[in-house]
Formats: sequence, structure tokens, C-alpha cells
Amino acid sequence: MEYLYVTLIALGGSFIQASSGFGYAAFCMALWPLVIPFRQAVALEVITALFMVAYLTFKLRKHINFRLMLYPLLSTVVFSTLGVFTLMTGAETFLRRILGGALILLSVYFIFINGRIRVKPNRFNGLLAGGLSGLLGGLFAIGGPPIVIYLMSVTDDKMEYNATLQCYFFISSLYILFLHLVMGNVTGATVGYGGVALLGVLVGTAAGLYLFQKLPMQTIRKMVSGFMAAAGLYLAING
Repeated sequence: MEYLYVTLIALGGSFIQASSGFGYAAFCMALWPLVIPFRQAVALEVITALFMVAYLTFKLRKHINFRLMLYPLLSTVVFSTLGVFTLMTGAETFLRRILGGALILLSVYFIFINGRIRVKPNRFNGLLAGGLSGLLGGLFAIGGPPIVIYLMSVTDDKMEYNATLQCYFFISSLYILFLHLVMGNVTGATVGYGGVALLGVLVGTAAGLYLFQKLPMQTIRKMVSGFMAAAGLYLAING
């Protein structure tokens, strides 16, 4: 049953990611730690997300603006290293409770704030967005919101936004996976879960891309936010 749950959660998360540009990590990390060990869930998200964003990056490659990723990626390298190190040395119960609080905040963000924050496209904001995304990505595999806010503010074209975002996720995920491998957080069990989760990712990504320009996302985002808030509350209380 664990393999079935892992696959279905990956399908739901990849559908949201492909149709809206982000959300896979938040959705999966809200639910995977309920059925598999926390550190294993983080490594699994990084592995499966890498395949998904690689595919999306290739599909959208003509729209990527590499210049916009330069400063965010510089700070991502530094702070994702710090995040993975903290993940591997911190107490799991404490980390699960911190993740619970982060998921509750993310659910509030998705419902009430998403798309309403604008930042200036300067060097400082790029470094800040990349640093926050790197820290959250290394610690919880949820690095989306800071870089999403930044890229939404510095792009006017939806395709350029989505393509640049997926390319950023691809490069940052490669580095974070390297850190997990170096620190011994990728086991045989993780690879096994990854194999079945990728089936869900393939189906979810294909469906999400098909509906990318047709699907109204507001209702889905509210539903996802409800799941995140409930899972976050559970993790924050029970650890």
C-alpha cells in the first residue's frame, strides 16, 4: 500500500506542477511524510522532481531566459548546502514539526497571497529569492514560493515564466541531489519508491501539460492548500 500511496501522491503533485508551474514539492511533502520516513521523503521528492522538471525544461526550452536565473542560482548553491546539512543533522521529530508549520504558511500563501506580491528585478532580490528557495529546497524540498514570486515579478510572458522556473528547478535539483548522494541520504528503499513514483509523475505531467492553458487553477489551488494545511497541522502537533 505504501507504494500505491507514493505513486498516487506523485501523480497529483506532478499534475499540479505541469498545469500551474509549481506545487509538486508542497503537495508531495504534505503527504509523503505521513507514509514514509521524513528524510526519505525529502530525497524521494528531489529524485522524482528532477525527472519531471527535466522533461518540462526540454519541452519549454525555447522560452527559457537564462539571464534571470543567474543570481538566484548563485545563492541557491550556498543555502541549499546549508539546508541539506541541517536536514541530515537535525532531529526528525523537530524537522517534521517545522515542516508542518511551513506547510500551514504555504497554504495561507497559496490562498490569500499568491500572485499579489511584486518585487523589483534587481540583483539583491534575485539573490534573496534564490537563497530562500535553496534553504527550503535543501531542508524540506519545498523551494518554490520565493523563486515563483521573483520570476512572476520579472516576467510578463507566461511561457517565459514557466520555462525559466522549470529550468531553475532542474539545475537546483541536480545540485541538491548531489548533496543527498554525498551525505548518504539516497538508499535502496528510496530508489524503489522512486521507480513507482515516476509512473505517477509521467501520467500527472502529461495530463497537466495538456490542460495547461485550459484549466482554471483557483479551485485546485484551494483544494491543495486545504490538504497542505491539514497535513501541516498534523505534522506540527504530532511530529
